[in-house]
Amino acid sequence: MTCYKCNGDFVADTNTYFVDLGNCMVIIKNVPCLKCKKCGEVFYTDPVAKRLEDIVKTVRDLVTEVAIIEYNEAA
Repeated sequence: MTCYKCNGDFVADTNTYFVDLGNCMVIIKNVPCLKCKKCGEVFYTDPVAKRLEDIVKTVRDLVTEVAIIEYNEAA
């Protein structure tokens, strides 16, 4: 797979995913991704993106200011 920004090659890697929900900052560590060797662009597969959405929805329901979560494939 090639990068849509620079045409570099993607390699399997992990990333830290950040999202600001306004009342809460969510940090998800060790998220599997594809990262461009040339420009560093990050791409998440559909299953990983879906899992990230599920994690963020769960955290949104909690009343907390900062949530740091280890990525886990299991729902």
